[in-house]
Amino acid sequence: MKQITFLALLLCFFKPFAQEYPRKEINIRNFIQDIVGNPDGGINEDLFESLYQNYLNPIDLNKVNRQQLASVYVLSEKQLNSFFSYRQKAGNLLSIYELQAIPDFDLSTIYKLIPFVAVKSDGLSFGTLTDGFSGSNQYLLLRYAQILETKKGFTEPDSRSKVRYEGSPMKLYARYKMYSSKDFSLGFTVEKDEGESQLTDFKSFHLQFQNKGHWKNITLGDYQLQLGQGLISSAGFYIGKGSETVLTIRRNHLGVRPYTSALENNFFRGAAATYQLGKFEVTGFYSRLNRDGNIIQDKTTNLEYASSLQTSGLHRTPSEIADKGSIFEENIGTDITFKNKDNTFQIGFTALKTNFDKTLQKAEKDYNLYEFSGNENILTGFHYSYNYQNFNLFGEVARSSSGSIGTVSGVLASLGKRTDFSILFRKYDRDFHSFYANGFSENSRNINETGLYVGIKHALNKKWSVSAYFDYFQFPWYRYLVDKMPTTGFDYLGRISYQPQKNLQIFFQFRQENKEENTKITETYLDKGKEKTREITVVRDRIRNVFIANLDYKISKTLNLQTRASYSTYQFDGQEFTQGFAIAQDVNADFGKLSLSGRLAFFKTDDYDNRQYFYEQDVLYAFAFPAYYQHGIRHYLIAQYKISRNVDAWVRWARTDLFNGGIFSSGLEEIPLSHRSEVKMQIRLHF
Repeated sequence: MKQITFLALLLCFFKPFAQEYPRKEINIRNFIQDIVGNPDGGINEDLFESLYQNYLNPIDLNKVNRQQLASVYVLSEKQLNSFFSYRQKAGNLLSIYELQAIPDFDLSTIYKLIPFVAVKSDGLSFGTLTDGFSGSNQYLLLRYAQILETKKGFTEPDSRSKVRYEGSPMKLYARYKMYSSKDFSLGFTVEKDEGESQLTDFKSFHLQFQNKGHWKNITLGDYQLQLGQGLISSAGFYIGKGSETVLTIRRNHLGVRPYTSALENNFFRGAAATYQLGKFEVTGFYSRLNRDGNIIQDKTTNLEYASSLQTSGLHRTPSEIADKGSIFEENIGTDITFKNKDNTFQIGFTALKTNFDKTLQKAEKDYNLYEFSGNENILTGFHYSYNYQNFNLFGEVARSSSGSIGTVSGVLASLGKRTDFSILFRKYDRDFHSFYANGFSENSRNINETGLYVGIKHALNKKWSVSAYFDYFQFPWYRYLVDKMPTTGFDYLGRISYQPQKNLQIFFQFRQENKEENTKITETYLDKGKEKTREITVVRDRIRNVFIANLDYKISKTLNLQTRASYSTYQFDGQEFTQGFAIAQDVNADFGKLSLSGRLAFFKTDDYDNRQYFYEQDVLYAFAFPAYYQHGIRHYLIAQYKISRNVDAWVRWARTDLFNGGIFSSGLEEIPLSHRSEVKMQIRLHF
């Protein structure tokens, strides 16, 4: 340890003659797999977008606060304390290599942290807007993607169905951004999904200034808000339950963030600003935008109302086009947060008022009885965070117009040098309504749920580590496809990792989820003396088990291999189980200007319930997380070539072949073939 510390300080002393740690393109797949594992659902673009934004705008370790550094989900409470204690005693870091001198920082942690941090001796402070632009980074990204086989939506109408997609099968995407970390950001995004007729079906723009005197943030255009634990407004990189069993249950209060994703929902459009008033940060925001909704006209009154808000962002068919921008939404709100000098304690008040120009009224179903109904919703709440030694207490309580409550309260703790622990309680009333919430939950939304989560991580030694969590949850009211109330469930995960050396990592993981859900059974009954059978719906325990094994081996600086296998079983109480299996071999090769990545995967599943989710490498700022199901093979190949200092190009080819005459999807997405191929091309101009 003394030798490492001496080397780190020596490198810092001779910093003018040394090079900073080279920041290569981050391997999103490996990082996400480490903290998410293999969830049962897809990972959306916002997660990847947020992670890339952290990478593109590395945190200045000499200016970062605790909330910002914790938001990377790499450092434990003990490591966070060690970092800020070291910086307070030693002063500003002189080099990224100085991280090796901080107590409780091991090389594995440092390697994970480095892509998201930097050390700037003087920081970035521009006196005028022109100065800022002259020292900025800029890039323009252009992307084209297309499924090569013809989907039913692109064929000629027939007598059975005349509905078809209005546009071409091409998917187009463009993004421009000019930015200077912690100073300003300017950019726009345009996108056309396959089947859409307009080349700029979705458009997004933002202009953000930061750290202009007392004005910490001024943002115009599209933005998101990460406030408290996300019960009123949430944004950014957040996982919840996953292979990282401790750090990811907590959200961090980060305030206003410019919105640059191509996802067409869960953002504000207007203006937001944060003003520093002593130890208080006061944020005000206003938003006006049109949202997609399913509009229905009441036959009795002829009044229009919205039966649902659409979030797919797809505008391909006449009905989808009719839904586009059909509801006007207005939001106004504020957040006032107090932080002490050491940033170890904060408490804040948040208020958000949402208005719609049309009444929202869902279909008359039992599970919709307590859903939001009306034109206006007002949310108010308090959030807090307190650090004591190696413990962090955090939480939020929010109230909606219905009078009902949503609450989250948790603790993160480092119980020693090798052990980290977490516990979290949440309760969302059956009529708690929050349109921009994304707090910790089992449900996809923060409503109709009570639960308790416990997680732990322990390093057995330098090579072996184990982690686990257990989560118990209850749903007080009916849910979609669950004709019973209340219902309960639980899930747990265990993982053991082995890393004997820097270039070799192996882990095994098991997860079980137990829920009560609808299933159909065959019932025998007598009809006029004759025995007959019929299918009826009952609610029974549903158990899903998932086993994962992974080996990652870096043979040399040029070549890296990864082998991954996944097996699952799915069973309702009293019924036979079904199963699924997938195995994939990845090869990554880096030849300097040219990088190649490829995969060959084999999969076989009895049904869609046993689909296997595997991350795939993709072009920069894009992601691929397909579900492998049925019986077949899949392969892909990506080539990245650095044409010049300022120009990079990517080409990606992917294909899935099904055995036994399988076909892809259904409805307008159906491909009546046993194979599906996709090509994707991208170019980035960086200035």
